[in-house]
Amino acid sequence: MSRTQERIRILRVIARLNVGGPALHTTLLTERLDQTRYDTTLVVGQESADEGSYLSLRGNRVSGLVSIPSLGREIRGTQDIATLAALIKIVRKFRPHVVHTHTAKAGTLGRLAAWWCGVPIVIHTYHGHVFSGYFSPAKTRFFVAIERWLARRTTRLIAVSEAVRDELLQLKIGEPNRFEVIPLGLNLAPLIDATKQRGTLRRELGIEPNKALVGIVARLVPIKAHDVFIRAAARVAAATPDAMFVIVGDGQRRGELEALARTQGLEGRVIFLGWRADLDRIYADLDVVALTSRNEGLPVAL
Repeated sequence: MSRTQERIRILRVIARLNVGGPALHTTLLTERLDQTRYDTTLVVGQESADEGSYLSLRGNRVSGLVSIPSLGREIRGTQDIATLAALIKIVRKFRPHVVHTHTAKAGTLGRLAAWWCGVPIVIHTYHGHVFSGYFSPAKTRFFVAIERWLARRTTRLIAVSEAVRDELLQLKIGEPNRFEVIPLGLNLAPLIDATKQRGTLRRELGIEPNKALVGIVARLVPIKAHDVFIRAAARVAAATPDAMFVIVGDGQRRGELEALARTQGLEGRVIFLGWRADLDRIYADLDVVALTSRNEGLPVAL
């Protein structure tokens, strides 16, 4: 690119950078795009009180970050109209060539702002979808109708897996020729070398090397269905008296799930570790990694 050629301006919008795949994916895109060719701004909302902050957990700082606290995940009625106005103001000031949105609410407000301002290229990434296991049938139909309308006004729809794309097409969201499947790009080097960390988690928790250790890594929210994991753990524990279990993550269901573990006779057998950044140490010592989600786009934990 010549020195006089204008950099491509990309405005990326995500509801919040809570611990999970979308935050990892979005920050990697922001950090790794060639800065000589692209000028990137990332607009984010605020994590709720019971969510972990991806940036805090990782100790990361992302340049070009703009915060609209009210963006968030929850639908807030008139407050969302003010959020849309704030996004329109940012779009008009930044004048992006591309608006790229992530997650449901940010995808709605971000694409509306781009459409209102006449942005030439609008992209939305589906890291999964909220049309199964999240809302009542009536609410789901309403949100599907909104997504259909938005899809017709989106230049490209990106799905992180073929399964996500196929499920959206079955719901008549988007057309096949507008979809691209782009799996997540992840830095696997620490996990590939994780055998070097073997034994460190067990020593931390006082678990002998010969005991089976089963774990789940996921936010403690209803869609992840940790209650299924805990009830399965009770059955495994009955058959394998030495087995131990760890739950990595935190969230709104922690108290409820700790109580369930006690009622299932698993006190002292299920260890809640909260948020952890050292996943290489976690995975190195797990004999079995489980995931019980009712709905996943691309399960980064696995």
